[in-house]
Amino acid sequence: MELLIGSHVREHGNRVGRLAGFELEPAGFRIRRIIFSPDGELGPQAVMRPTAHIHLIHEDGEVELRPNSDMVPLPAVPDVLLLSHAVRLKRGRRDLGRFVGVDVNLSDRAVTTVFGRHHWWSRRFGLLAASLDCSTPGEIRAGASGGTRAA
Repeated sequence: MELLIGSHVREHGNRVGRLAGFELEPAGFRIRRIIFSPDGELGPQAVMRPTAHIHLIHEDGEVELRPNSDMVPLPAVPDVLLLSHAVRLKRGRRDLGRFVGVDVNLSDRAVTTVFGRHHWWSRRFGLLAASLDCSTPGEIRAGASGGTRAA
């Protein structure tokens, strides 16, 4: 399931905002909650919902939330990272672009791919989650590319 920042979010059939970010559990690289707000920005008006509340993703990327909210609360975890459009994607010292979304396996909430863009007009690219490091706040670091070294 592809979740992109800026996608419309619907609840009870009405648009309630745009996707603004995600809570990520770095230990298992799982999305814990989605964050949305009327203007698509983080702030006091932002609302969070667990990924279990996602009912379906439409072909245009619109997120439909389940109407029932009587689901089991999420267990406590020691660490959570915030992913938003402010997060930078890097490989070594090279800046690859900004974070724009994730591809999530809905059954276990695991991130399979992280999406980014170098510029707002450039194409979206994907980085496989297996090679990513989120230990630096505000950055997602990709593993070294399999290039060759000059002598």
